[in-house]
Amino acid sequence: MKKKNSYVAVQVTENEKNYAYAVKVSESDDLLSKLAIKGITAANLCRFRKEAEEVVTIWNENYKLNGSYMFGEVFC
Repeated sequence: MKKKNSYVAVQVTENEKNYAYAVKVSESDDLLSKLAIKGITAANLCRFRKEAEEVVTIWNENYKLNGSYMFGEVFC
């Protein structure tokens, strides 16, 4: 039987800076161990990868706008 995957959009705060990313989880994963992330402040379950990516993008864009985004812009 094929395992069904979901995605979790997570928010993390470290040193008063924020960032968000998606974590892939399967039905058989132990969510407590998958989400044992230092500084985690929120976790939203999403059915699809695209949905999680959209949530994460919105969060990170807001962090950039309010000056709390952990990572700087990359200039090439």
